[in-house]
Amino acid sequence: MDYNARLSRLAGKYNQFFTDTTPGQILAMICPYTFAIDYKAFGIRQRWLNEWDFDTETERFARAAKASLDAWLTYTRGLDNDYFPALSPNLGYGAHSAFFSPQAVILGKDTSWTHPCIAEWADMDQLRTSENNYWYQKIMEITSFFVQWQEGDYAVSGFANAGPGDMANALRGNQLFYDIYDAPEMVHQLMERCVAPTVWLEKQLQNLTGDVLGGSIAANCWFPGRVPYLSGDFSDLCPPWVFREFEASCMQRIIDAFDGAFIHHHAKGLHVHGDFAKLRGLTLLEISWDPNEPRPIDMLPAIYEMNGGVPLMVRCHARDVAKYIDQLKASRTVLMLNIDTLDEGREVMRLIRRNSII
Repeated sequence: MDYNARLSRLAGKYNQFFTDTTPGQILAMICPYTFAIDYKAFGIRQRWLNEWDFDTETERFARAAKASLDAWLTYTRGLDNDYFPALSPNLGYGAHSAFFSPQAVILGKDTSWTHPCIAEWADMDQLRTSENNYWYQKIMEITSFFVQWQEGDYAVSGFANAGPGDMANALRGNQLFYDIYDAPEMVHQLMERCVAPTVWLEKQLQNLTGDVLGGSIAANCWFPGRVPYLSGDFSDLCPPWVFREFEASCMQRIIDAFDGAFIHHHAKGLHVHGDFAKLRGLTLLEISWDPNEPRPIDMLPAIYEMNGGVPLMVRCHARDVAKYIDQLKASRTVLMLNIDTLDEGREVMRLIRRNSII
């Protein structure tokens, strides 16, 4: 795949960001989910997830996703931006465990979910990877359409994978939080069962998508090598010893199967952030903001210390950048920028470029 000149340059910039450990490198992405546009102006009626029939409308669903990205790129054309446009199947959270379990996926407006399928521990025997699994087929089918329609102006990324704790939580339900104390050995076994399917799915997708300018895309960043997306939300709800005891070794095995990993978790889990950062080979660590929680952008020095040498992704509003620009020079950071207007986006990007060494 020959990518356009802008994306080739952007991949080079990310490559420098990840291979050069010099502090003061600030990248900033303005994304469709941090800057909303009026898709109706492009003749696009956005449909809720539960309005789609995936038995018959898989291609239409994929075309709608591409049309939305095309519209957003058209509207923001010329905006200086480190967002790497990419498509991957967004089927809501339910598909993250149903691709290797017997769980039915319940579609909601903008996400999906499942009911737990492990009522008794013997039910773990139902968990298996299979190319005949319905949701695996949908993931691969939608991805295939995205690959087929590529013309060098966007990439196709892997799946936004649930981490082992999140996947175990989906399979067992919230009983898992009691199991940590009542059946710890079974929790170990369940999380270990969640490692191989994640690696399998990501490698199946890798065979389909190929590389992107010698690397891969996760969370709309370019990474050297194959770097999967993993979520760590389960451990955010637990004391740090739970992550260290149950999830860390499983996450490490996934990272070791690839060239690193991008890990996403929440401000609710600030207490476990430093433990995520200690995973070997971790490429980028995101801590997102949450309602009713302190904002990570307001505590950058402490979070940088937790991160050690691991680059940070953090979300903030454009208005925050001027306030914290000197602190941002202390490390390597990818900012997810909320903006209200294109003019505001242009202004904040000029400020970042003046102060970043990259």
